[in-house]
Amino acid sequence: MMKMIMVGLLLTVAGAGTLRAETAAEQLLAGYERVRSVSCEIRRDMETSTQKLRWLSRVYFQRPDRLHVDNSAPLPRRIVADGTNFFSYAEGDRKGFSRPIAELDTDMLLSLRKVPGTAMEHLLRLRGIAETNLPATAEFPVRRGYAAPKTFVVLSLDASNRLARVEFFAQADQRQKTAQYDYSAFQEVAPGAWIPCLHKGVFNLGGVESRETTRVNNLAVNQAIPPKFFDHGPFFQKVEFVGSFDEIYK
Repeated sequence: MMKMIMVGLLLTVAGAGTLRAETAAEQLLAGYERVRSVSCEIRRDMETSTQKLRWLSRVYFQRPDRLHVDNSAPLPRRIVADGTNFFSYAEGDRKGFSRPIAELDTDMLLSLRKVPGTAMEHLLRLRGIAETNLPATAEFPVRRGYAAPKTFVVLSLDASNRLARVEFFAQADQRQKTAQYDYSAFQEVAPGAWIPCLHKGVFNLGGVESRETTRVNNLAVNQAIPPKFFDHGPFFQKVEFVGSFDEIYK
């Protein structure tokens, strides 16, 4: 009997040695699991050397896989996901796009499943990737690096353990920065779940620098959302849906 107990203890210790500690990215994601629903208004302003654009959206989000986005500018567009299927239609298009959620590509799934107003689209891409401890700064006592596909990502957490900055670099040497996003005006909407109501980003696309500012207003979390917002039928009367964006413009 004693021999069996000792064997069991050895197996437990050996198994514990293989356990992987949660990364900072995964800890932040775990906090957002406490957010079951969100409604808010989002204003996003983007500026380049040649143009200025503004997006205005009303967003309703509910787990699992329920989303309603009503974009009023720059082009009226509505997105509805009912938990099983995804629908999208832009005013003036001949057809809309629809596909089962299980068949959406990675980018669309991230947009669907991120908590609105957060940096979850960045964090979800880092799930399962090993992290590197980076030197702390006076502003950011916790900094972690991730060798993601085609980029090196740095997360910086403030003294309250909130994700305050995300940086993207071409290589792990961090010499060439391609994008930076700063987050502030935080609201703690659930224990360990912070939603930043102000985002400021700078990034480079094709040699053109863009700056964007996102503001989250009228935020309500874990409150009931009327089921009608996730029923696509009333919002897309007489709209024909196809399964690829190429088909919309045929």
